[in-house]
Amino acid sequence: MPRSTDRRSHPRLASFVRIQWYVAGKGDTQTDRLRDVSDTGALVMTEAVARTGDEIRFDLLDDTGDKIAAGLALVVRVDAIAGRMGIQFLAVGIDASVVASLKASDPARPPPLPGKVGGPPPLPGEHILAARAAAEALPAPEEDEAEPQIEPLNAVTAKLIIGIDLGTTNTCASYVVDGRPQIIPGRTGTNTIPSMITFDPDGKWHVGQRAADRQILYPLRTVYGSKRLVGRTYRDEVAAELQKHFAYPLAKAEGQRFGVRIDDRVISMDAIAARVLEEVRDTAEAFLKTKVEAAVITVPAYFSEVQREAVRRAAKDANLTVHRIVNEPTAAAVAYGHKQKGKKTRVAVWDFGGGTFDFSIVNLGEDELEVLATGGDNFVGGADFDDLLASHILAEFQREAGLDVDPDPQQIARLRAGAELAKRALSVQTEYVVELPEFTREPRRALSVEVTRQQFDQMTRPLIDRTLTIAREVMQGIGLSPETDVDDVLLVGGTTRIPAVQKAVGDLFKRRPSKRINPDEAVALGAALLAAEIGSGAGPTLLDILPMSVGYGAAGLRFVPIVEKNSRLPAERVVTLDADILGSVSLPIFQGESSDASRNEYLCSAVVEDTSLWEKGRVTVRISFDDHCVMAIEARNARTGRALPLRLDRTKPVEEILRELGKYDGPQMEPTWQLPSSKLGRVLGKLFGLFRK
Repeated sequence: MPRSTDRRSHPRLASFVRIQWYVAGKGDTQTDRLRDVSDTGALVMTEAVARTGDEIRFDLLDDTGDKIAAGLALVVRVDAIAGRMGIQFLAVGIDASVVASLKASDPARPPPLPGKVGGPPPLPGEHILAARAAAEALPAPEEDEAEPQIEPLNAVTAKLIIGIDLGTTNTCASYVVDGRPQIIPGRTGTNTIPSMITFDPDGKWHVGQRAADRQILYPLRTVYGSKRLVGRTYRDEVAAELQKHFAYPLAKAEGQRFGVRIDDRVISMDAIAARVLEEVRDTAEAFLKTKVEAAVITVPAYFSEVQREAVRRAAKDANLTVHRIVNEPTAAAVAYGHKQKGKKTRVAVWDFGGGTFDFSIVNLGEDELEVLATGGDNFVGGADFDDLLASHILAEFQREAGLDVDPDPQQIARLRAGAELAKRALSVQTEYVVELPEFTREPRRALSVEVTRQQFDQMTRPLIDRTLTIAREVMQGIGLSPETDVDDVLLVGGTTRIPAVQKAVGDLFKRRPSKRINPDEAVALGAALLAAEIGSGAGPTLLDILPMSVGYGAAGLRFVPIVEKNSRLPAERVVTLDADILGSVSLPIFQGESSDASRNEYLCSAVVEDTSLWEKGRVTVRISFDDHCVMAIEARNARTGRALPLRLDRTKPVEEILRELGKYDGPQMEPTWQLPSSKLGRVLGKLFGLFRK
């Protein structure tokens, strides 16, 4: 029988009054009272007893709730009626001061491992053997391949598959009839649907054009540009940096994702995307007079893995089967290739939309489309042009009227709406007057500001320069010259209608960009062509690449790439890691190109827990991407090759993960542009600061 330890003789041990535990492999945590503690086990007073033979992971807490020890135990006795269970320690790690106090009062207890001050003391050999025997008596885990952590794309054949360009500002849908792609018009007859949703004070919500019509009335309740944040991991400092792009207050939604605060609730950006896709589906069904259950959906090439998965979840919530997630430049190239009738060519796709910029080099052939390289920025788009112009308009109004205006949310919404009209007008004329009646009420003043194309080009030049830098870096990365190694340049997205953008692209490539396809519709048309080819089982082979590196965070906040950027898909890489004394490995996974993990996008943590990893176990983690750029992760015992259970965890706060990796004071943001130090810029900062409070 194990020798009982008198807790009264060990003041530090006597403070173990509670145990926080959960069954290994499951996430439900229980906090209970301890009654007796021995060298090898303890009695836990609990109503949520586990089953005999279960492994539990635990933390021992003192009376203040501080964690003093952690470990792995086996449930050896259960008394559900009395509400208690007996556990046998399999491995225990205790704070160095506890180890010292135990050693001083119990000379027979083994000392800590050499060189492991503050680490876990070793268990006596007979205890390890007993634990091994108990574990081996349990049913062996299945030896089958570990299941992918991300559900594979649904391959069920549908009668009709539409193409959807899920845009930041507007969403466009298309289908193929008699071999030709056609746009599906919105409810009001336009070719696009605003990617917006408004929540009325009475609880009703409106999507699309109905939301756009209410934006000025309810500026804090109208969500726009949500695609920029869909699926992204929420961090306070990142939210503070990005808040200037949005009139509504950003907030933390379930699963550490970005959301919007409406009254006393937080709605995730994933849910917003689902409602937009639902509106597209309903509109398509009304127009086509048939049920629509499947789609090919496009996303920016520079979308991270969690953002792509968020779009797939949103589509599922909108009752749409996603047959493929396609990069927007790739879809546009498909539409361009359809016009070329199989002619071999190398095209540069300049995809500049309302919220994002992507640049890709694509080889087009008769039966193959190969993406050579891609780059982008998810926070450079037409909406940013609007913000800069709105700032200028307000500054000019204040100067001319001699007023110091502290604009409210409705005034800011009106400024942005006026700026967007001016931006569109300046694409076809050299000057435009923004008119906003009764812009101020005390004193009552109308806003009337003339804006010239020259002024507009000057203030937005930093945004255009940012896109030029990205394009040059992409081409330099694969050793191509914009002047001699590209056959054609394809303009995609509404922002490419701006004359200054067209001129900058022409100057870079020393030729006029192609205008063979409508920039607002190219992506949706390409998605529809791919959808039709999937439905028929034919079509060109798409050879795509991974847009951003995927790797893990290491000590010192280092980012260690596993699958490199521009890797040809499908791709897979493996990394071998040491398990800790409890037989577990937790691998925080990030995506991005910075050597500082805190500057990259946190995806999740891959967690492996298994008894076969005790005593210097090693785990081989395999990360793979299929040709749709869908990620899967599996783990194996590096010694035996046996598949191990693996779970993807997003419950642990990312700030805590970064602190564990090293000193973390928040990422050093590298904004691609900033609002000028005008009144609007200061007001937005002040206003959004109030929201966050």
